[in-house]
Amino acid sequence: MTNAPRLLLIGALAACGGGGKAPPPASPTPPAPAPTPAVDEAGAAEVADAFVEVLATMVQISQGYDCKAMGTSLGQLFDRSQPLFDQTLTLAHDPESSKLLVAAMNARAAEVDPLVEAMGPGLVRCKDEPSVMDAMERMPTLNL
Repeated sequence: MTNAPRLLLIGALAACGGGGKAPPPASPTPPAPAPTPAVDEAGAAEVADAFVEVLATMVQISQGYDCKAMGTSLGQLFDRSQPLFDQTLTLAHDPESSKLLVAAMNARAAEVDPLVEAMGPGLVRCKDEPSVMDAMERMPTLNL
């Protein structure tokens, strides 16, 4: 081999990392971890239980005949429950958390349905009271 091809070979080897060593394999980029829900099953159960408590309190409030007091009490309940409502809306926007929350709420349907029925007569009785109407307009609804 003459000097020119040898120099070309040496130059090519140098450009490719030379020395006949293979470059170390590039470590593969690990896949992105699956998104974790903002809440786990236990957390979803706590949220669902808190909603059941709100509904049970609404039943107690709706049993009275003083419609103005009912409106005031419902408004106070919703004020106290606002952090729960905010948390639930946040969870509802996360697909995995939403699934867990729906399952937790569905598991309590036998408890929730009678509560909703029990509060109905009192709310209907006071449907024309402005404070009741205002409070009920503030009550959040979730489409889970």
